Amino acid sequence: MLSYEQTMAVGQAQYQDAIDALCAANLPTTFTQTGGMNAALQVSLDGGWSLLLTDAQDSLSWSRAEQQGWGVGLYAPQHAFDGECRAWISTPENSLTALRACIDAVLRSAVSD
Repeated sequence: MLSYEQTMAVGQAQYQDAIDALCAANLPTTFTQTGGMNAALQVSLDGGWSLLLTDAQDSLSWSRAEQQGWGVGLYAPQHAFDGECRAWISTPENSLTALRACIDAVLRSAVSD
């Protein structure tokens, strides 16, 4: 049985390409679990805001081969993991291009609200 740290490292390795691409775009991204070993990528934004990146309809799959699209939610500083989502969008596409489009759309919708 894998330790928590080993499990997290395996999960991170599945999404390292996305983490690297987002970090290169000045979106500091980490692999995290939001409770109950539900996986997500977390992007830290200015002012303590966060983006949580998941599968389109559920937590992020621990195996990239099982990933079903992207879901992107914007969370206020005090609500990062409690379900208080300020903006949300999803796509059935798994590409990094689709992920960036979702991030852009969520951030634009939050500014226009």
